[in-house]
Amino acid sequence: MRFQRTRRERFRGFLAQSLRYLAFHTLLLISLSAIAAPSTASGDTGRGYLELGGGYKTGAFGTPTRSSLYYLSSTIGYVAPRYDASVTVPYLFIESRTGSQSQTESGVGDMILRVGRVLVPGGDSGLSLDGALAVKVPTADEMKGLGTGETDYGSFMGLHQRLGRFKVSFNGGYIKVGDPPRINYNDIYLYAVGISRIFGDTDLYTSFEGRRAVVPGTKNPQEINVGFFHVMNADYAIKGGAFSGLNNGGPDFGINLGIVRWF
Repeated sequence: MRFQRTRRERFRGFLAQSLRYLAFHTLLLISLSAIAAPSTASGDTGRGYLELGGGYKTGAFGTPTRSSLYYLSSTIGYVAPRYDASVTVPYLFIESRTGSQSQTESGVGDMILRVGRVLVPGGDSGLSLDGALAVKVPTADEMKGLGTGETDYGSFMGLHQRLGRFKVSFNGGYIKVGDPPRINYNDIYLYAVGISRIFGDTDLYTSFEGRRAVVPGTKNPQEINVGFFHVMNADYAIKGGAFSGLNNGGPDFGINLGIVRWF
């Protein structure tokens, strides 16, 4: 009973912090809307956006510890015809259980900085190529197990072929993982193949993804993903997805949902 009360109290604390986190970004959204209105009226070809989202995933990830992660995230970005850039800041709530021992932690996660570029635009053939660079900034508290306390660097490539309303994608990437003192993590290579189709204002997709496990000696994760991106109007869109691990190196399952406000 004491454990149940403590868990309830921790969840209430997470909920209160999450509401404050959401309120802050709602005020930010209103402020950015006012700032962005003049640039939108000027006919700028690019658009800024704010995405608010959340999700859940659970699994043992090839270790003796089973973890359940709840998160909220906010992304501020800008998209133009040939490039995009974004900053993402998550808020995490993690429950971990090893045997009969359990632990709960919450706090701000690692910030992600990303820039992307269209290298070969899709012409008459419908074939396009893009690339991206990303940096994970160690803003999370490593003492709580919310991050490693080190910086990661990633590079990614995507090859896409449009076939009418369908798009087939092949993606790959490499992440240089920072190693904390006395710990040697694997660098990560990742790959994915996916297909999407447009139905009116909705884009549906499914993909198979795999990557090298960051913890040496554990199974390389593989998973299947399904999701959607629905344009509600010129200024708003919603997105969501679900995923399931295909081996014990990945998550058992997870879900995510987000709303995008364009400026």
